[in-house]
Formats: sequence, C-alpha cells, structure tokens
Amino acid sequence: MTKYTDFINYHLSMMVDDVRTGSYRQAISQVIRKGDVVVDVGCGSGILSFLACRAGARHVYAIEREAVIEVAKLVAAKNGLQDRVTFFNDVSFSVELPERADVILTETMGTFGFEEGILGSLTDARDRFLKEGGRLIPHSVELFLVPVELPKFYEHVIDFWVTGCQGLDYSPVRELTVNNFHPLKLHEGTFLSEPTHVERIVFAETKRAEVDTNVSFYATRRGRLHGLAGWFNAELAPGLQVSNGPGDRASHWGLAFFPIDRPVPVERGNRILTEISSTDNGEYWHWRIDVNGHRFEQSTRRGSF
Repeated sequence: MTKYTDFINYHLSMMVDDVRTGSYRQAISQVIRKGDVVVDVGCGSGILSFLACRAGARHVYAIEREAVIEVAKLVAAKNGLQDRVTFFNDVSFSVELPERADVILTETMGTFGFEEGILGSLTDARDRFLKEGGRLIPHSVELFLVPVELPKFYEHVIDFWVTGCQGLDYSPVRELTVNNFHPLKLHEGTFLSEPTHVERIVFAETKRAEVDTNVSFYATRRGRLHGLAGWFNAELAPGLQVSNGPGDRASHWGLAFFPIDRPVPVERGNRILTEISSTDNGEYWHWRIDVNGHRFEQSTRRGSF
C-alpha cells in the first residue's frame, strides 16, 4: 500500500466513523451560533470546519500542520466556502489570529485521549484565541484504565520477536514493541479487575498540560497480567458524549493496550498499583506498575519507535 493510499484511508476511516463525526456534528449544531467566529485546531480534512460553517459560523480559522490541509482547501473551494475559512498550515502554538473566537473546537483525541496533544494545544488555544465567556468543543475528557489478560496477543505481537525469523535474531524489536501502545478491540472478558477512573480534565478550567496521577486496581479473578487497557469519555457539549470504551458503539479509535515487559500472575484480591505521568504534550507516557512484589518502570510513545 502506498503512502498516499495510507494517508487517504486514514482520513476516510474518521470521516465514515459516525460515532466520531456524527457526535461532533450534533455538538457543533448545539454550541455554534449564527455569526460566531470559530477556531478548528487540527482540522485535518476540514469536515468540522465545514460543519461549523453550516451551523452558522461567520468565519472559521482552520489550523493543521500536516499535508492533509491541502485536501481541506480543495473541498472548501468546491463547496463555496473558501471565503469563510482561513487555513493555517502550522502547529497551533505558532499561529497568531486577527481576532478572538467565540468557539474553539478540536478532535485531536487519541485512543487514550491525550496522546495527540489535545491537553496542551487546547489549553494554549483557549488562552490566546478565545473570547471571555467563549465555548469549547469538547468540554471535558475523562480517562479510564483496567488491567488485562491478553495471552494470544502478547505471544503473537510482543514475544514473536524473540523467536527469530529465518534464522535471524530480531529480539531488539521486542523492546520497541513493548514500549509502544497498541490500538485494539477488547471485550470485558479480558479484564482482571473493574475499570478505574484515572483523570477528568475540564478544558475551560485546567491550567495543566500533562497528566500525573496514581491509580489502584484489585484483581477480581485469577489470571496473568499482560498490561493495561485505556480509553476516554469526552463530553462534547451538555448531554452529548463520545467514548471509545468497552460496550460503546464501535468507532475507529478502539482501546489503547499498554503492554508490560514481563507478564505477572495475579490472584483474586491482589492490588495492582499504577503511577502514570505524561510528557511532551502527551506523546510520551511513563508507567510504574507494582504487583505482587514485581515492579515495572517503562515508557511508551504514541505510534512510533
């Protein structure tokens, strides 16, 4: 598959995801008023910017650092919106706008909520772009974690690299794989405890750019701990939420699986203590996990080695 096809299919997966796009369409219709000035942080193919125009926005400032902004410009022209949308091919931290906005919207939520940088970028945009009393989409994001047992995935994706291939030693790749997170579709039968609420960030109020917290789990059954699974619940507007958690309608996000370096047996009632912190605007996550005297300390990075 070519890089171009990968690029188009990635954005297609988001466009056709009605959990994502449909929920944002409802939030935009609810929050944006006729004559509003709107900022779209990380506009991608421009769909949210164009929906904001449809909802009555006077003007939209659409910010996107990747080449997909050229697609958004073509679509804006094709739909007669080129005079109502101003595009910035840059990171939002470097953009200066000619006026303040009534609404800032973004869909830069990753599989574990913050790893695409929404916490830092939306806080910065709020402070520099938003009028007093302005509105934000999403309003808040919550994070959840649960310890999981995934023997087949661990064997085929993590430990595969220590078995060798065609007589060659690929074991260095295991360390790279175990220190990344993996988007997966998981069911509750993989859970070793009840899910735990990790964090809730209200974007209109927060001064934080990173996550730093502790959570504890108590195993509800015997099993083998292979890592932690995480997801988010975002309140886009009052009464309107979108989530990639288990049991929610399917979306392109899936859940985030964070493997640990060595699986650990657990018994019912065992405590699993986890310390979590993020750095570099959510791109890196640092984990300390303590269970049955086994202590792991490792870092994960979003989508790259």
